[in-house]
Amino acid sequence: MKLSIVVPCYNESKDIAKNSEIIKNYLESIKQDYELILVNDGSKDNTKEVIEAIPGVKALSYEPNRGKGGAVKYGIENATGDYVLFMDADLSTDLEAIDKFIKLAPNYDMVIGSRHAKDSVIKKKQPALRVFIGWCCRKLVNMKFHFKYKDTQCGFKAMRTDIAKKIVSKQVVNNFAFDVEYLYIAKLNNLSIYEMGVIWADDRGSTVSPLKSSIKFFRDLSFIKKHKKTYLFDEEK
Repeated sequence: MKLSIVVPCYNESKDIAKNSEIIKNYLESIKQDYELILVNDGSKDNTKEVIEAIPGVKALSYEPNRGKGGAVKYGIENATGDYVLFMDADLSTDLEAIDKFIKLAPNYDMVIGSRHAKDSVIKKKQPALRVFIGWCCRKLVNMKFHFKYKDTQCGFKAMRTDIAKKIVSKQVVNNFAFDVEYLYIAKLNNLSIYEMGVIWADDRGSTVSPLKSSIKFFRDLSFIKKHKKTYLFDEEK
């Protein structure tokens, strides 16, 4: 089994080389065949030059900035493995999640990381405002889309590559709500999903504004709902 790992990168020039080596070393330690795909999402710093200089990775870039969802989509479109997973560049999700996914992969179409599952471990909590906003988002998403997930926004998700390519072919959201869009597409197409607990630590260096991103997130949820009829895979129409 070959695993494609997609890492969206926006202004990650400081840490991406170091973190890429950590990922590669882990995969080699568990003897996993892989390709590491780094997607420069129209960064304003020199992320493009940094990832192109990292040995043993597939470095992709485009301009202008599209958003995290756009970067993940581009990475999946260029994935060649049997399975594909995407994860955050800051490695907030502990890499043991990769090994857990490999064991679960044959039994599910999609496995999603969860910071709120029974077996999850939070090493470093988010600030109180982010915790509150996250709680509100979970409640709204589950109510609006009739989900029962404890965490739709964890930055670790994995699936069979053929299914992932079908999902991104229907994708219309490029911002943070793309995770919800993937889960909604999966639900509408009757895919099996497993919510897997992860070890997770907050990245206090994040520059994302929780209020601004939340407003955009809530707007995108309505946008996703309006596209329900377009989300069925072609052979199931």
